[in-house]
Amino acid sequence: MFGELIALTTTICWSIGIFPFTEAAKRLGTVALNQYRLFLAWIVISLIIIVFYHVSILGLFTTPQFKQYLFLGLSGIIGFTIGDYFSFSSFKILGPKLGSLYTTIAPGSALLAGFLILNQRINFIGIGGIFITIAGVIWLTLSKKDTEASEDAGFKRNPLGILFGIIGALCQGVGLVLSKLGMDAYEEKLPTLHAVWIRLLFAFGAAFFISLITGRIKQNSTPVFKNQNNGVPYMFLGTLFGPVLGVSCSLLAIQHLPVATAQTIFALLPIVVLPINYFYYKERITLQSVFACAIAVLGVFILIWRDTILAWI
Repeated sequence: MFGELIALTTTICWSIGIFPFTEAAKRLGTVALNQYRLFLAWIVISLIIIVFYHVSILGLFTTPQFKQYLFLGLSGIIGFTIGDYFSFSSFKILGPKLGSLYTTIAPGSALLAGFLILNQRINFIGIGGIFITIAGVIWLTLSKKDTEASEDAGFKRNPLGILFGIIGALCQGVGLVLSKLGMDAYEEKLPTLHAVWIRLLFAFGAAFFISLITGRIKQNSTPVFKNQNNGVPYMFLGTLFGPVLGVSCSLLAIQHLPVATAQTIFALLPIVVLPINYFYYKERITLQSVFACAIAVLGVFILIWRDTILAWI
């Protein structure tokens, strides 16, 4: 029971984190938010590892080996720097309700990337789960009644927002597969939180490097240092609930639950977002949104439990 409660806490933390991140993206801009919240999360995770795992500052950098840096670093750049940039842009345009639903595409992306990169097997049950998830996402995207509810709350069903949501989910799926490559590169496993530390290190490094070479480092930093539109507190709250509490709870959940069970509970995120979105943005909960989220989440469940379902058949 403890593991299930921690997994549900993880989902709630991630769901809550979407809202301050959405506000911060509106107030500070997506680029500024992404690079500074990655840096902030990296500092906090560093402190957690040093204090609770008794790893020295030097040990943080010298313990990981080359392939761990390589694959986890690529995972951070693709999943966090690129993927989260597009996801935050999607939240800002589409709103948390539809934006969070696009994250359900990530497990399917991870399955396909695992098939192409890791030669992991894939079966018709998994493919069916992917199509069911996509059907739920398409239904909510095209729903006229739900579109009206979103527009009343100040969001748009913009093709660019939809594209950003898809790209963000695809990047997060590929990032997950690259993380597995990094974690499994050597017999001596790197602690999971240390792997997250590497991903964040490369993610914020890449974000700042891109700003530097494009000559936009000052432009992307000014909104944060000037606390433009009071956006910094939202960035702090989003970082606290997302990369810090959310990641920490997810690691604790996986220690007490089978990974598939934990992932199933994590997949409830769009369902949890619905009532929070209603109270925060006053966006009406339509019947279409409830059924579309349920269908998308069902697709994820089928994808996660594909081998068990195939055994039953």
